[in-house]
Amino acid sequence: MPDRSSKRKRCPSCGVPAFVGRELHWGDDGVIHLARSPRNRMVLYESNIIDNLFRGIEELIGLSIVHIVIESRRREVRRYIEGVFPAWMRRPLVALNESLSGIPLLKGVARVARRPLGRALAGRVFEVGRVYGYGDVRPGPLWEEGDVHPWRSTLVYRPYSVLFFAAECLASVEAFEGRDHCVDYRELEEGLYLFEVHPGEHPVALRERLARRRYPFKAGELHYERCPVCGVPREVARLDWDLEKGIITDQESGRRMALFGPHAVDAVLQDLEAELGEEVPAAAVEAQRRYVKSRVADEDWRKGKIDFRYMGALRGLGYVARFEADEKRLSVTFRNACMPCLIVGMAQAIYEVAMGKEESEARWELHPDGDLDIEVRF
Repeated sequence: MPDRSSKRKRCPSCGVPAFVGRELHWGDDGVIHLARSPRNRMVLYESNIIDNLFRGIEELIGLSIVHIVIESRRREVRRYIEGVFPAWMRRPLVALNESLSGIPLLKGVARVARRPLGRALAGRVFEVGRVYGYGDVRPGPLWEEGDVHPWRSTLVYRPYSVLFFAAECLASVEAFEGRDHCVDYRELEEGLYLFEVHPGEHPVALRERLARRRYPFKAGELHYERCPVCGVPREVARLDWDLEKGIITDQESGRRMALFGPHAVDAVLQDLEAELGEEVPAAAVEAQRRYVKSRVADEDWRKGKIDFRYMGALRGLGYVARFEADEKRLSVTFRNACMPCLIVGMAQAIYEVAMGKEESEARWELHPDGDLDIEVRF
């Protein structure tokens, strides 16, 4: 396995993984930017919400959407990997391994060659996954069995999202092998999942979107108290990074967090809406409202406007540019918004808890410039 020390080094001042401080930047616009690609963004969000969101949508619309979620996320990730690793880099490694393994006298050579190289490359990816809170990712059993395609199996203890991880495994294999596959997953014991990829046709073919979504950004006015060494906001430094288990925990709430691209959720919801109809956004908001309301306490709201404003920004969701609230109405504008359905459901849930109400009506509009207007009324 590769040397893990580089990914597991921590900032000597705040204790956040040095990789996070080096690769990500919390901007004054409420966006977490990739340091090497400022137009691309990440979010630091409660990971349990992902699978619960899609499970909640299924319950509300009465249809299984697992296949659409996996297919949509697979397409996004495969496109990303193919962009980062051109075909001239990917295909020869796979072809060489398969050709050597097809010659009896060279099977042993292929097995010896691929184990250190393949596991080293996979190990680097696994380490990034641990830093980002994806769980304890390990090589699957095919590595020990000497399989020609050992990268087709992966073990994960407590994955951040079972559905997204299945799609990511599928996309990674397809990108490197250059052919379509299917994915299966099962829980071997509590919290330990085996993901297995094998050649096959996709169970669903989604309509092609015209283009991958780009998030517009406006200059912001936020000011964080930052770590003097790595520059990460002090509030982020209060999170607990367990780099062995690949788990990020908000010590105050006890909730599990993860770093991932918001388009992972937005693209899936767009595909669901295209396939199943206009009821999907409303179902997503309602599923989020129910889930958040079941987990938040009254004090989450009572902390006041400033904390509510920074809560979204620290997660990379954008920032609150306008905030008006009384006993009958909440009106908020989120600037540079992403994952709008989740923001609306979260705001609606917290407002209901604060006012001691069971239900409310939410209306929202996402403008082309990235402003999200939300109004909640009783």
